[in-house]
Amino acid sequence: MLLSDFRSAFRNILRNRMTSAISIFGLGIGMGCIIVLMALITHERSFDTFIPYHRNLFRIIFGNSSETRYPLAENMKAEFPEVEDFFRYYQGGSLQMKNPLNEIVRIQDFGFSDPSVFRIMGIRLLNGGPAKTLNEVAVSDECAMRYFGTLSVQGYAIAVKFHDGFAELVITGVFESFPSNSTLNPSFIAHIDLSEKLVNQFQRNLGDYGIEDMNRLDWRTSGFISYVVLKNNTDPEVLASKMEKYKDFFYTDHIVSMHFKLQPVADVYLYSEDLAGAYYLRRGNPQELTYYEIISFLILVISVTNFVLLARSRVSERIHELGTRKIFGASRANINRLILIESNMIVILSLIPSLFLVGYGMDFVNSTLSKTLTNNIFLNPKLIFLIVVVVILMGTLSGWFIGIRYSKVPALKLISGKTFMADSSQRWNYSFLVLHFTLFMILVTGVFAVSKQIRYLMSGYEGINPGNILVADLSSDELKRSYSTIYDEIKRVPGVEMVAGGSFIPPLNAFLPVTLAISDGEKVRFDGLIMGEGMTELLGIEVVEGSSFGTYKPGINEILVNESTAKEHNIKAGELILSFKVRGVVKDFHAHSLHSPIQPMVILQQNPERMGLIAIKTSGNNDKAIIGRLRELYTQISPDEIFEVRYLTEVVDNFYDRERNQAKIIGAFSLLATALSVMGLFGISFLSISKRKKEISIRKINGSSSTEILMLLNSDFLKWVLVAIVISLPASLYLLSLWMEGFAYKTKMNWWIFASAGLTAIFIALLTVSWKSWRAATKNPVEALRYE
Repeated sequence: MLLSDFRSAFRNILRNRMTSAISIFGLGIGMGCIIVLMALITHERSFDTFIPYHRNLFRIIFGNSSETRYPLAENMKAEFPEVEDFFRYYQGGSLQMKNPLNEIVRIQDFGFSDPSVFRIMGIRLLNGGPAKTLNEVAVSDECAMRYFGTLSVQGYAIAVKFHDGFAELVITGVFESFPSNSTLNPSFIAHIDLSEKLVNQFQRNLGDYGIEDMNRLDWRTSGFISYVVLKNNTDPEVLASKMEKYKDFFYTDHIVSMHFKLQPVADVYLYSEDLAGAYYLRRGNPQELTYYEIISFLILVISVTNFVLLARSRVSERIHELGTRKIFGASRANINRLILIESNMIVILSLIPSLFLVGYGMDFVNSTLSKTLTNNIFLNPKLIFLIVVVVILMGTLSGWFIGIRYSKVPALKLISGKTFMADSSQRWNYSFLVLHFTLFMILVTGVFAVSKQIRYLMSGYEGINPGNILVADLSSDELKRSYSTIYDEIKRVPGVEMVAGGSFIPPLNAFLPVTLAISDGEKVRFDGLIMGEGMTELLGIEVVEGSSFGTYKPGINEILVNESTAKEHNIKAGELILSFKVRGVVKDFHAHSLHSPIQPMVILQQNPERMGLIAIKTSGNNDKAIIGRLRELYTQISPDEIFEVRYLTEVVDNFYDRERNQAKIIGAFSLLATALSVMGLFGISFLSISKRKKEISIRKINGSSSTEILMLLNSDFLKWVLVAIVISLPASLYLLSLWMEGFAYKTKMNWWIFASAGLTAIFIALLTVSWKSWRAATKNPVEALRYE
């Protein structure tokens, strides 16, 4: 009997090719998206859980920073018996290395750590051991294969450039690459003490305002992340309170209000959004994870309802067959089982197209959201369990829901075709139609609004003009000392309008705190910049009082302040603040992204021999030649330095990668919503029009034209789409207002955004329904009335 039911179900699927194909591919789309989202959620929640004893591993937090002082973790291990082990980690932002072909390449993942990092993190050394001296380094297996083509690289040497030139490091071992769910992801790990060559690089970039004698690793040296392994049953809060004594070694303003905290390592990935420092770590966002969970649930609901609607339309075409089966002795359980088997077969078949979507979806998520999903996630028992549960629930619940409704209908009614559902059932169908198109409207409105906001972010900068500005870093001492030479040479190139230097150029993401004592003696922390002569003119920053920087004069400290500083602290041009003379007041301008409002700012003047970068304002007509000449100068002055140049507009563009990625994700889900809405609308229209076959035939016999019947049928669906549009308007406004709270400066939500989304929904609805309506309107009425 069971085998016969399987054969019958398979024949029914083949017989109703159109509706079966739509069911399989529609459900496959939904299943594929659900699997990708479940894989992403499982992956995001699994970070650093691969670490042995990860429940005992904690990262040290001080105030709102994840960065600590160099000796802290080592002192804790010596003084607190609760601390079983520790390691410190530091990573340079970008270094230069000579590869085996003696070519200079840029590397982004060069780390420094204590040798205990491998033991604590559970990272396996494939051969050799960790770096134990300043001239040693361990490399990952991927790194060894990329640069040397073999894992047997012990004893090989690599040359890495620090501020004092290239240093030769001997490879001591090869370690297995850190897992894709690790917050740390270095390809090179040198000894922690070698980080001395990099930790003070920021001070060097400050030029005259850096601390010259910070050339050793001590309590003044920050920038490290520190992990400690605690013994079982240790209370992290109690230990953190004991750590307060170390504040006596710090040289930091506002130290009293800052406290230590121990963060579980499993929380580092998702719960570091508000923590400064260690930006090289992989980071997640718990809020976005909540969005993915909600989206997964909504897709599941929509996919199941679509499947139920399409399955009902498929079964409604077989009511004569079901009636015949009941007459020949089939019980309600038999009918239920037959429909249940067919439902589960379609769900299982839908996994085939879903596999293609999963492969594409994982690549899309990784490239769009900078995630690290791999196929290994499907070995996770939690994910396997979730996928099995979803498949079983989809097939069983939907089959049971349909089977129980049809199996209780008497045989004679099934044969006669009189199984029309009550009006409540019809309203239930339309309620799902409203849900589908409401979600579709919200998503499409989101695409239009987010795209408009991104365009505004790119062009909404006030008080500054980043257009046609080339920027190149002066990263070596030779280039810094040669700034004046480079300046004179570049000025001669046709197409160059202005040239200036500085340590920082706005807009930038980083904030430089500058603390000054104002007239009443109170210390105030300002947003700071360090610029050279001519930089304000090059950027188009307007001076409203006094003048901009003139020729640099050693021993005379001059500053510029913005209007916000002048108004808030009643400062005028010509006044003295400590040893600084206020040379001028500049109009407020956007020094950072438009996420944050303009703050009171102080601009310091930089020594031409200590510049960190050079900026070139061009006419836009000869940029290729200008870049070529700049490259020649760099090669002559510092031949071992990699030449890199960027447009300032590219820097601004990078501020909003996250928003652009969100727009791509919303766009992808909008396409998904479109597909699912079409599937659902097709199922509802199939059921609704099937019930009205006789009504349509009678109208045609009485003289109604096909066009009139088409308009009648379409209007029934269109009114529910209009209801969805009305419901979506306040929901879209609310959600967009929440999203816009992340920006200090916002674009307007114009009416055309909502009108365009509404017209799109109406067009899709009419296009979908008209196909089925036209078939019903042009059908021979005799066929529908022959059994009456």
